Amino acid sequence: MNNRFIKTLVIINGILFPIFVVYFLYKSITDSWTRDNYQSESIIVGEELEDAKRDSLALQGLTYESPIDVYNSTNYYLPISVMTYEEAKLYKEAVASAGDISPDAYGNNYFNVIFFDMHYNVIGQLLDKKASITEIFINHGHDVYRYDYQEKEVDKTVRNIAYSIGFEDSNKDGKLNSLDNHDLYVSDLDGKNLKQVTKEIDVLDYQFINSNSEIFIRFKDRSNIRDEYKYVKFGLYNVESGIFKELKDMESKLLEIEKKLVR
Repeated sequence: MNNRFIKTLVIINGILFPIFVVYFLYKSITDSWTRDNYQSESIIVGEELEDAKRDSLALQGLTYESPIDVYNSTNYYLPISVMTYEEAKLYKEAVASAGDISPDAYGNNYFNVIFFDMHYNVIGQLLDKKASITEIFINHGHDVYRYDYQEKEVDKTVRNIAYSIGFEDSNKDGKLNSLDNHDLYVSDLDGKNLKQVTKEIDVLDYQFINSNSEIFIRFKDRSNIRDEYKYVKFGLYNVESGIFKELKDMESKLLEIEKKLVR
């Protein structure tokens, strides 16, 4: 009886063990593929970059996919990211503190954007200096919410591209990435006429409204106050005039309602 039971266990283990091995191998491969394909490198600046220059060490190069068509246009755009060379990675590991993880490991951190015409001829680039671009957004449809792409007819009022751009290493960690201060910008559909929309505020979200002539912005003041103590505010940006207007009447009403909490 015992021998039969032991044989049964051996057979079960012989079946289950290869299944577990195959599963863990598959999981390891897919996890590795995910990390390799979705990691977004920080852009190296500051002391680390200067040290690399003195040592004639190339830290980073460019990486990119294929051009993307621009909505309501015959143009294309190509977001460009950076990749850290293997030699540079070893250098970074030697000088970086343990557990230092890029905050952009699973988000966008573009370096620049190139624009092309319908024949893929270069018609320009967005920026002429180093920066971190964490978002590129083109509205789709007539005043629809910015993530609703159900509109079938092309909206001819769409004339701009919005970006979240940071030019300065504001936290002084030697990297340009999403942890640095970013402001909202807009350009024409060919990447020209880049204009700054916000300054010294942290944009929470935004949407194009009124036939894409204005941008409704939800934001918080940029300060050293703890985030939970900052009030959410609202603003309206007119694309043509370039004027940003804080909606103080709306904020006053919200504060008035909030006061009832302590009464």
